[in-house]
Amino acid sequence: MVNFPGGYDALPTAVEPLFHLYYPRLCEFAFRYLQDEALAEDVVQDVFVMICEKSGILPEGEPARKNYLYAVVRNACLNRLRHLKVVHRHQDEQLRGQSFAPPEVLETIISTEMVAAMEAAVASLPEGCASILRKSYVEGLSNTEIADALNISIHTVKSQKQRALLLLRERLGPGFVLLLYFLR
Repeated sequence: MVNFPGGYDALPTAVEPLFHLYYPRLCEFAFRYLQDEALAEDVVQDVFVMICEKSGILPEGEPARKNYLYAVVRNACLNRLRHLKVVHRHQDEQLRGQSFAPPEVLETIISTEMVAAMEAAVASLPEGCASILRKSYVEGLSNTEIADALNISIHTVKSQKQRALLLLRERLGPGFVLLLYFLR
């Protein structure tokens, strides 16, 4: 079924007989280039839309009009094939790029996973240890500022921080505790 914008009533009277006469032929002609029936129909419909939008481009006389239609459809098919070739090349590049992630993508994934593991481990700490650890390493507060904020002694801050680090080392291994120093 032909899907002409606006239906057949929208065809200018000069174009309508040409459309009915040449549409099936031009679709078959386009199919030989494109090897896709739906794409061939789209190309031919696009050609007739262009002809309707640009009145006065059809040459005079039946042989000249027929030659013009075949030439325009052929050029439209070649343009579509060039476009499809570019699209396929771009898709191939995308697929190749996805199979081997760039180092920065892998680094981002690893650091995200490490931070998630660290956050889960900190969340599993006793409340006092976790709070002091967050204030120190996430908020960047000094031991004195933490002691003032929590209304506890500096000695308590230091001992809770040391206890938190020991628990993290047990849960995550020694390498993860080093991350805290780099997160500062």
